[in-house]
Amino acid sequence: MKRTKPKWMILVEYWGFLLLYKTVHAVPFKTALKINSFLFRILYAIGGKTRQRTLSHLIHAGVAKSEEEAVTLAKKCYQEFSKLVVEIVKMDQMYDPAKIKLAGDPESIRRIMSPDGVTPAETHAIVVTAHYGNWEVAGTAFADKSRHNMLSIMRPFSNPLIGEKILEHRRSSVHELVDRDATAVRRLLRALQKEGRHATLLIDQHAAHNEGVDTVFFGQPCKTHRTPALLHLKTGIPIVPELTRRIGDDFSFELVLGPLIEYQPTGDKEHDTQVICQMCTTALEKMIAEQPEQWMWPHRRWTNINRGHHRKRR
Repeated sequence: MKRTKPKWMILVEYWGFLLLYKTVHAVPFKTALKINSFLFRILYAIGGKTRQRTLSHLIHAGVAKSEEEAVTLAKKCYQEFSKLVVEIVKMDQMYDPAKIKLAGDPESIRRIMSPDGVTPAETHAIVVTAHYGNWEVAGTAFADKSRHNMLSIMRPFSNPLIGEKILEHRRSSVHELVDRDATAVRRLLRALQKEGRHATLLIDQHAAHNEGVDTVFFGQPCKTHRTPALLHLKTGIPIVPELTRRIGDDFSFELVLGPLIEYQPTGDKEHDTQVICQMCTTALEKMIAEQPEQWMWPHRRWTNINRGHHRKRR
């Protein structure tokens, strides 16, 4: 169980964040990118647990074949995250549906996205996604492009003051957010079965024992949240893997859709759940591998990694 932050720490973090927020919001977009790029280069140089985890995970996943490759990729990851921070703050100024392109599996695009931008898509979906590119803009952009509203489940922020500031930009008239709690699954089912909305879940972080099933990600064992599989088995609504990939430094993105997952149950619920979770994990892995620097590599993901050993070796 995570420890609750003391109030003084929450306030100190929030004041620092607010200073950066107001600065970024006030200056032109390109200037904000340069400021944040500089700040994140300093953060990388300082080091700390986040840098150590990033390097360790890149090597563990086999994405980086050496220490040198890991350092190069880690620096790119930091720069991609620096852009995300600016994009979150500037979303109310910069978001333009015309700058959101569609990419990936043609059949998924045909069925899940609106053909003319006006008529709702053929079907809504269970969207499984990852902390990749700009996942903050994904909910609104996906809803706009499909003409189906979105419900997303989110983990509460460790700093609620910073969280509320970020949520001001993440939520919209077409994108509702609810906390991941005991009522979350019921809300997802209602959105899918009665309201005709997409339901979105981020599934690229470690799942607790009672929430996850054993899967493999970049060749290494991990635990993946079972909720998307259970929703699919219950409703029959297709699962679509999705990433929101940054394609420039002008607030342009592409919604990358993987092939639809429509699984025929065997009657063995545990087996079916594991198979579907692996299908979701594999689909996201393939898309992440195309431009791995846009994924959040510091996240805890694998069950067989000793990050302390890598830190000691370095």
